Amino acid sequence: MSQKSRSPDSKIPICWLKDLDDLLIWTSYAYSIAFREFYDYMLKLFRYRLIEIRTLGTISEKIDLSLRSEMNPKTNGPFGYSRDRFPESLVRTYLWLCEKGFGRYNELVADRVRDTGYRAFDPLLYQEQGLVEGAAEVLDLLQSRGDKLVLLTKGDELVQRTKIEVLGLERWFGPEMHIVDDKTVKLFEAMKKKFSGHKLISVGNSYNSDIKPALEAGIMGVYIPYHTWAAEPEPEQIDTDGVIVIDRIFKIFGLLENGRI
Repeated sequence: MSQKSRSPDSKIPICWLKDLDDLLIWTSYAYSIAFREFYDYMLKLFRYRLIEIRTLGTISEKIDLSLRSEMNPKTNGPFGYSRDRFPESLVRTYLWLCEKGFGRYNELVADRVRDTGYRAFDPLLYQEQGLVEGAAEVLDLLQSRGDKLVLLTKGDELVQRTKIEVLGLERWFGPEMHIVDDKTVKLFEAMKKKFSGHKLISVGNSYNSDIKPALEAGIMGVYIPYHTWAAEPEPEQIDTDGVIVIDRIFKIFGLLENGRI
């Protein structure tokens, strides 16, 4: 069976609900660059008297996680998944170092640290790394088959919109690009209703966000596990009924070739 052909039971057109972060673009790259710049600054600031980078990274991640429910004074709402959270976590990490006796806290230094944190959202870093290996080819194939492509991504509106523009995702998804606060059963049910003439398949790296609510809405899942952040832990067990698990996005080619979709 050629890659453009459909499985025997599927003359129904397919609608793919695609995640963005850690499916189409690796998010850890830009964050790692920003954290490395922060660490280098702390090394020089404290004259190389500093705990090692992996230890400080663990401490900073815990601070970052705790900030999700804390109120952001700029918005009067929780930091949540906003672009302000990561820079603030670096400032709090700098404060933690000062409280542990590495140096004296200075607001000018804190401002520079915060600016360094915003480097994690630099469009040039998104452009430099581009799409995940094989992602463009998979999207090209699905588009050539006449499949419907829908982008469902959660996160900060400005950050996600910047990624979408830099990566040129409109080429494949057109107007069907949705930035949401959360991926719920209700959201997937709405997608199912909107594309009622299609077989829907949700594809993503997070079981709890991309797969589980889709299954509960009666939508098939293609789960591509990739866990880089403690806020999105690997599930202890998954419901294998209605789920196909692969380890790279380009392996969707094989699923189509073998008639598994």
